[in-house]
Amino acid sequence: MIFASNIFAAQPGHADEFTGLMGSMLGVMLEHDVQAGIKVSVSGTDTTEVLINSVFPNMSAYADATARMRSSEKWVQTYMSIGNSAATIPVDSFIAEVMPGFDDAPSLSEGVIMANMWKAHPGRLADLKAGMAIAKEMHMGHGASAVRAYQIYGGRYNGCYGYNVSFADMAAMGAWWDSGREDNDKFFDEAGKNPSAEIQAQIIMDNPAVIGK
Repeated sequence: MIFASNIFAAQPGHADEFTGLMGSMLGVMLEHDVQAGIKVSVSGTDTTEVLINSVFPNMSAYADATARMRSSEKWVQTYMSIGNSAATIPVDSFIAEVMPGFDDAPSLSEGVIMANMWKAHPGRLADLKAGMAIAKEMHMGHGASAVRAYQIYGGRYNGCYGYNVSFADMAAMGAWWDSGREDNDKFFDEAGKNPSAEIQAQIIMDNPAVIGK
């Protein structure tokens, strides 16, 4: 499973134009049969970031969809309008490959996502992956709706491994957080004795209030 993300922020005073451009880009992707959606950062970023995310069953499907969109006049016009707009600040873009055991279905998360970016210490990647598998079982047991771990290619977290925990909504995340606090603390106390990786970022994302999902 391949996950791709293009990330933008709005210039102050241009919210209406920015919102329209993000909605247009999402609309064109959906018209080209790309499974896509929008999330907005609510914690962990310097400014509010808008993430246009898409998922594909494999790299061939990602490459085919990318080629198809790039040959579309409507896609080119929409992409150029974003590049030429004073309302939009490009922030980041990357693709990621979801690891085996975390790819139950090639679909987007519907609600809140807590993303954790980890950089493995030299020679400790296998330990990091093993720890993520243990963490998935624990986090699902306390009420997460999905857990995904993935290798990132390109962008500000290039070479890192992401670990996402998803929830139906903020209320579900709060209930999960409180329910799993004791087990989570024990897990990190043990892992901290000989850490296999260093955290690079922790970001909470939710569905946007004003841009189409």
